[in-house]
Amino acid sequence: MDYELKKIKLVWEDGKLTEEQLEIYEEAPDDEDFVLLKMNLGGDFLSFKSESCFEALEQLRQSLEEKHIQILCNGAALNVYPSPMALSMGVGRLAYRLINGKQAKTEDMVDIFDCDDHYSFVSIAEQRNFYKDWLNSVG
Repeated sequence: MDYELKKIKLVWEDGKLTEEQLEIYEEAPDDEDFVLLKMNLGGDFLSFKSESCFEALEQLRQSLEEKHIQILCNGAALNVYPSPMALSMGVGRLAYRLINGKQAKTEDMVDIFDCDDHYSFVSIAEQRNFYKDWLNSVG
């Protein structure tokens, strides 16, 4: 049962910053066709399984958003989003750093679980809206 432990920062509704352990299974123990993300949030055990890391991260983010918690990782940045091809290849752990009006290139790829502090971390809806605007800008 191989997994990677990653420290992930969370910003709570009251502004408190905590660092939590995220377990990343690129092959879920019970189904190797899926990835699995697990986090213990103060005794609340969160677990999300999906076909890609990005989709599992979105599920985790949705759960955190309902608790008014913002996760600080590249996969939650306003201008980071995977291409459909990136999602279908591998485990969907890489996504593009997007700039309006510019095609995304291989050198623009980032690990969604890393944290570049100069990014703006946003809700899932804000990120999806930016992605749609970006798609229109490169048309």
